[in-house]
Amino acid sequence: MRWGCAARAKKCCWVIECRLCMQPGFEGMQTEGRVMKPMLEALVDRLQSHNHRRVIGVIALLLLFVWGSVAAWSLMERHNALAANAQVQEELNAAVQSQTQSLFKQAEVSLMVARHWMEAHPTQDPSLAPEFIALVQQLRTASGGLLDIRLATRAGLVRYVPRTPETDNVRVDDREYFKAQAHPETRGFHIGKPVRSKVSGKWGIPVSAPVDVAGGDIGVLFMLITYDRIAAIFDGERLEPSGTIGIASKDGEIIFRSPLSESAIGKSLAKGAGWAHIAAAPAKGLFESPVGIIDGVARLVAYAQVPGYPLLVYVSIGKPDVLRPWQQHTVFLVLVAALISLFALATGLALLRALTASHVAESIVRSADEAIIGKSLDGVVTSWNPGAERIFGYTADEMIGQSILRLIPAHLHDEEAAILSRIRQGQGVDHLETERLCKDGRSIVVSLTAAPIRDALGRLVGASKIARDITSEKAASAQLKLTASVFTNTSEGILITNSRGRIVEVNEAFTQITGYSRDEVMGHSPSTFHARSQGSEVFRAMRRALRQSGQWRGELWSRKKDGQAFAAWLTVTQVRGDRGEVPNYVVLFSDITVLKLQQEELEHGAHFDALTDLPNRLLLSDRLHQAMTLCQRQNQSLAVLYLDLDGFKQVNDLYGHETGDALLVALSRRMKAALRDVDTLARMGGDEFVAVLSGIASTQDCIQLVTRVLAACAEPVHVQGHEVQVTASIGVTLYPQDSADADLLMRHADQAMYEAKQSGKNKYHLFDSAQDAEAKSRAIAQDDVARGLAHQEFVLFYQPKVHMQSGAIIGFEALVRWRHPARGLLLPGAFLPAIERHALNEALGAWVLDTALAQMSQWQVQGLKLSVSVNIAARQLQQPDFATQLADLLADHSDVEPHLLELEVLETSALEDIAMSAKILQECHRQGVRFAMDDFGTGYSSLTYLRHLPVETLKIDQSFVRDMLEDQSDLSIVRGVIGLAAAFHREVIAEGVESVAHGQRLIELGCALGQGYAIARPMPADQVVGWCQEWTPPLAWTQG
Repeated sequence: MRWGCAARAKKCCWVIECRLCMQPGFEGMQTEGRVMKPMLEALVDRLQSHNHRRVIGVIALLLLFVWGSVAAWSLMERHNALAANAQVQEELNAAVQSQTQSLFKQAEVSLMVARHWMEAHPTQDPSLAPEFIALVQQLRTASGGLLDIRLATRAGLVRYVPRTPETDNVRVDDREYFKAQAHPETRGFHIGKPVRSKVSGKWGIPVSAPVDVAGGDIGVLFMLITYDRIAAIFDGERLEPSGTIGIASKDGEIIFRSPLSESAIGKSLAKGAGWAHIAAAPAKGLFESPVGIIDGVARLVAYAQVPGYPLLVYVSIGKPDVLRPWQQHTVFLVLVAALISLFALATGLALLRALTASHVAESIVRSADEAIIGKSLDGVVTSWNPGAERIFGYTADEMIGQSILRLIPAHLHDEEAAILSRIRQGQGVDHLETERLCKDGRSIVVSLTAAPIRDALGRLVGASKIARDITSEKAASAQLKLTASVFTNTSEGILITNSRGRIVEVNEAFTQITGYSRDEVMGHSPSTFHARSQGSEVFRAMRRALRQSGQWRGELWSRKKDGQAFAAWLTVTQVRGDRGEVPNYVVLFSDITVLKLQQEELEHGAHFDALTDLPNRLLLSDRLHQAMTLCQRQNQSLAVLYLDLDGFKQVNDLYGHETGDALLVALSRRMKAALRDVDTLARMGGDEFVAVLSGIASTQDCIQLVTRVLAACAEPVHVQGHEVQVTASIGVTLYPQDSADADLLMRHADQAMYEAKQSGKNKYHLFDSAQDAEAKSRAIAQDDVARGLAHQEFVLFYQPKVHMQSGAIIGFEALVRWRHPARGLLLPGAFLPAIERHALNEALGAWVLDTALAQMSQWQVQGLKLSVSVNIAARQLQQPDFATQLADLLADHSDVEPHLLELEVLETSALEDIAMSAKILQECHRQGVRFAMDDFGTGYSSLTYLRHLPVETLKIDQSFVRDMLEDQSDLSIVRGVIGLAAAFHREVIAEGVESVAHGQRLIELGCALGQGYAIARPMPADQVVGWCQEWTPPLAWTQG
């Protein structure tokens, strides 16, 4: 309820605003409210008096005393219960400690007595000796049958006493207590880990002791103290109902627990929260474990070490059992205190009830979700509840005293005037749907109910309005209409079933897609329309998804009324009721037959070559993996063929791409016909194909098929009015002989194809693992050379060339060396072969040229102008831009005269294009560079090179010079080269002058220029100047 002041006048009206206002008799309630007001005000005044505060104080003190007494007594009794239990546990634990010590002491003494007898009778078999048997029986009787001694041979065979044949095969050499006697640190009386007897199947604690009888077969005495015997000792000592007694090793591992529990054996107390207490006070103690390691129950534990043995005994009881009497007493006291409190509260509440009743009406108004508004007959707001604040956004202070028109749009002012007119006539308005304005400017839809308010004399004094925001409800209604429209007009088929799967509704699109009318399908199951070829797995998946997530999406083949099958994409959704039940299922579907066909075309295009319709790379990879798996399963072989067409580019260039494409199609058909049905032929792109031959019995079978493919490719083909002919180069690798994965098989076949093409085309080549290993080794060497170049590990040595008669130095030959960080100084033969066909050859050659020119420039600064010759590989020489690169290098070292640089070309170099090579050498020659033919006489192209190449000097190979003094054939070759040089007007110089005699003979033959060890070995650049200053030729050369 709210006190409202109308027009700030002294006259006040007290209005109760609640939903009751709209009920019959509302006006009478207003009058009753006016009569009750003075009574309630008087009661409130009395309750707020000194007596009211005294009543509340007395009740509070009484409650505080009652509950304080209960709490104090409860805490004291709990402490006493725990203390009494601790005393009992400690006493019981001391008894268990004593019994445990006595038990193991008795066991130890028994084993010692038995061992003493055996050491005193070393020649007797104790398991058969009557005296020993009687001794064992006596010890067993003395222990009440608890301790029964067994013998174990040094090999671990058990001997019962007396010995029985059925137990002779029992072995204990795998037992921890047996193994312990083999180690000095554990040898002696030993308490082992719990074991289950291999004979009786009973659990127990083993104890063992060694036997040291020279030459005796018995190595260990042991006994198994079974759990049932130990339990018989301790069961009567346990604290009921949840008490336990346990024995643990010194590291906390449980070896016995009463009550018996196999699951507890082997568990460690060290994992429990109380182990820290044991570690802090190992002798004995008492602690509380919040969670028991066996049963998870909070326990009170007393423990103590067993004197003389590495054992720990403990007695525990569940804390809930200890505190149960205390809990029962506490509950009783709480009930008594509660009754006293209830009586006190009832007395106090009776006195305060009037005050409580006065707030009922206001609470109703405040808690209402609806806006409850009071207004005067002239439309001024007199009361405003929190519901109105939530709906319209205005606070009570903002609205009381303001016109109600603040909430009403301008176009509805007349409607509000009509409502006030009905109020003045004593009539109301019931559930009028209208529009109102909020503080933030929003317009909302409300359901409005209005009723007149009368005073005690029956006079109209105002109106009460209840407004409920129905904006969301109206939107939901509009949404339902929209949903109905979508259901009717959507292009997707929709059907609704009941919980039993029977159709209860379909839309127009359903009838258009399927051809069935609504009446024809009502009451039927949707499975009626499914294609019979549809597998059952899809329906199982559908039911599983509906159970798990309430929805399934997928593809189904269905059947129209005319029998035509179509592919449908379905979404099946459960409709759940308020209680979680599933009264309906909604199925949305669309005809995706056209999309399926397009998808199949796309999938075909993704796996097959568009031109030849052969499998592409993707499908080939899958089939190759399948074939490899089948080979492994059936112990067969397969072959991978990598095929490249020879001459296809020329056909393309000559006749155009259309002819080339037609040729590829024709050859694809021929190759496929040459293969078997089980084989796969795929196009890799361009003119490359790969075939996978499965079930190859032998290499010969594979070669026959390869030969057939070669023949098919080599036959002429008539395409586009032209007769064209190409060949193929095929690389072949066999699996599992080539034990590689699929990708590596393809690479190996590709490598083999390259070898076939290099060997002359229209051929095949079988992949060789040894060649592959050589290639890998070569690749490693190439990487090493690349690293050496990057780290500047290569150096140049220089070997002088002289006129042997005059002693004149005519120049030096630059020889590359490699200061390898691991292998030392390497000669060219150790690394050049690995890069002979690699781009590193050109890179190293360029470095040699640049370094040699730089050194020549440095010598010139030192006053020494020397000619330097550099070896040039054929691969580097035949680079189209070699002359340009050389010109750039000469430009970089412009102080070096070009004629001082001599390039040596090996006669054995594979100059494939003599004309191009001659053109390049001529370009270099025009730059001023000189050329020499190195190792002349070792090749077959001497005259060809002399006729076409601008060579000025011939170098006689050292292999002929070295042996010419002994070998007449070599002497004849040397003489012939000298004569050939004279005939072609070329200079001639001999390599390999290793002695004075070699020089003398060469001078006699007409060759005065020489190079070799008799002159000087190759030397670093920093030694050249000194050598030049000290060089003098042998007298035998100058005086001849």
